[in-house]
Amino acid sequence: MRHVTWFLGAVEQFRFFDLHVHAFADPEAAVAEVQAEARIKPTGRLYRQAYVVFLRAAGGKIAFLREYFDPVRAAQALDAPILGLDA
Repeated sequence: MRHVTWFLGAVEQFRFFDLHVHAFADPEAAVAEVQAEARIKPTGRLYRQAYVVFLRAAGGKIAFLREYFDPVRAAQALDAPILGLDA
């Protein structure tokens, strides 16, 4: 929650689009691919990202959520150093 709160404070006009949900045989599980973009307030840069999200529900609530994304894109948009990555 701390990270999500910080991230939402650091961006504006955050939006998801181009959502593709892939259902599993288990009706309480799915994986989704989704694109996102936002403007990073401190840098003014446009942040574009592709996410893959795994979700499992139990009793109508999220029991497991795992997301994957390219951290290099995030670091570049935030103007954060990336150790070991050539400029």
